Amino acid sequence: MTTTKERPTFSVFGAKPSNALLVPEIPIAVRNNCQSGQWAIGDTDYGSKCSITILKFAKFFGSLGQTSHTLWGQLWFVAETGELPQGVVMVTYIKNRSLNDFNRLVASVQSRGVEPATGIFIPEFVKHSGQKPDDSGVVKPINYYSLKWSWMERKDWGVIDQAAAVLSDLSNQSRMIDLEGTRAMICLDNLPAAQVASLMAAHANGESDAIALNSNGNMSLPSAEDRATADLF
Repeated sequence: MTTTKERPTFSVFGAKPSNALLVPEIPIAVRNNCQSGQWAIGDTDYGSKCSITILKFAKFFGSLGQTSHTLWGQLWFVAETGELPQGVVMVTYIKNRSLNDFNRLVASVQSRGVEPATGIFIPEFVKHSGQKPDDSGVVKPINYYSLKWSWMERKDWGVIDQAAAVLSDLSNQSRMIDLEGTRAMICLDNLPAAQVASLMAAHANGESDAIALNSNGNMSLPSAEDRATADLF
């Protein structure tokens, strides 16, 4: 008679339940690389094609990477197609052309009486040409990419059900905070208009060396520096 030995219970990181979304303890930041037109996590490229479901959107003002004092859109999303990991909640940031086109699309869907988050967003890298001075000050032609957005209605609502379950769990919501990516930013969501005006004025006047709220509740930012290629889109 053969005796089957049971394996001991062993868990360090845990595993994602079936038919559920994983919200990592430490946010996975996905970069839409403006120079290569690729999605990237760290030093690993994940191609240029994907479609996504968005779980959360927020507006920020500040600096990230080589880009200073810019309006940003923060997207928490799940990839549905493409090479990016699927079934995992990740975060990315968009600005300038990419953010403007995203806002255009969201407004156009809303105007039809539809909640945009119920559909599938499809970002596409679009190539642009421009000029930028090199280290010696000589202006040279450059190419860069921005995101053009499209949207379609979904046929499978399983991901929406999973997303709703994620957002109803307070522990998951607490993980959807990117302290690293937003350490030099201020969230503009629900911010009084007077404070937004103070923020912009501080940036324009270069009144401070750090993002801060002073004792009067006014905001200040460091003076603007020369922008790199990433500022073009």
